[in-house]
Amino acid sequence: MDDNASSVAWRRGNAGCQTLSQLDDGIVNGTLDFGLARSFYNGFEMWWLAGMPITLVVVLTVLSFSLASGVNRLGKSVHWKGFPAVAVKRMVGWLCELEQVGEAVQVEERSSEDADAGLRMSMTVPGHIAVIMDGNRRYGKNKYGEGVRGHADGSKTLVQFTDWCMDAGMKMLTVFAFSTENWNREKAEVDALMQLFNQFMHKIVPEALKRGVRVRVLVSDGRNLPSYIVKVAEMIETETRHCTKFSLNLCVSYGARDEIVGACKKIAIEVVNGETSVDDITEHLLSQHMLTAGLPDPDVLIRTSGELRISNFLLFQIAYSELIFINKLWPEVTQDDVRGIVLEFNRRKRRFGK
Repeated sequence: MDDNASSVAWRRGNAGCQTLSQLDDGIVNGTLDFGLARSFYNGFEMWWLAGMPITLVVVLTVLSFSLASGVNRLGKSVHWKGFPAVAVKRMVGWLCELEQVGEAVQVEERSSEDADAGLRMSMTVPGHIAVIMDGNRRYGKNKYGEGVRGHADGSKTLVQFTDWCMDAGMKMLTVFAFSTENWNREKAEVDALMQLFNQFMHKIVPEALKRGVRVRVLVSDGRNLPSYIVKVAEMIETETRHCTKFSLNLCVSYGARDEIVGACKKIAIEVVNGETSVDDITEHLLSQHMLTAGLPDPDVLIRTSGELRISNFLLFQIAYSELIFINKLWPEVTQDDVRGIVLEFNRRKRRFGK
């Protein structure tokens, strides 16, 4: 029996009608006071929808008042004289809190563009961040059973991360793509990484040009780099040299100590050739011989995967950088993490040794 049939049967039973025609006659002649029944039903429905929640609020307020009084007054009886006023006050406060929760939900539902615009307007956005993209192998092994596939996902995250940094208002991103120590890994893995890097470099060129991103490849020791990697690195630097909207620096076959040694050798050669005197060697002169010459030092250094190490990355340049460690594998990083970086950066007090 469907809802309509059961409704008709209920009406017939209460009206004492034996046939549908008798029921219809009763309705037409007004012998059945369905208007009164409907009014009663509507009134009950309104009480259920509006009155019941208020009743529950009052009951809960009474309970909270009683419990609070019992705790605060060590079990003494409640002063019921002022209870109505207290109950109303608490109910109004509860409704106000409910309204605030609704407003908070609306704030959370703002578009990512509005959120990023808000960050730029109300907070200081780091101009240059450096990232140790750690956790690719672990991610690949956990998800696919193959570490190399994690690096493939990590390269996609890098493209997205670059966009997120640009949306937040940052100007430069330097990432640790491949260290000089990584050459000690198994040859099959190294070869796969070089092939992946080659594919990434070719794919990123049109995207970089479209977004106005200048790409630099920073190499401290290129003796082991395959010739096709050297070629693609030169190509992408040449193709994007005119881009000024954002800078992406890829550290490949890079080690910070090796970079410092290389800078010292360059200065030593200049001293031997009479181009520079020993007295002219300063911190500034050393910085001008680093791979990052002419670039600002990172405001923030990020490391993912939960590891708490610098791992021979930009040791000279991060002297006063804020260090932030994220307990996520690199491919798991999201745009919310970029916003979190900006928030954490604004909590820090940068004193630069003062």
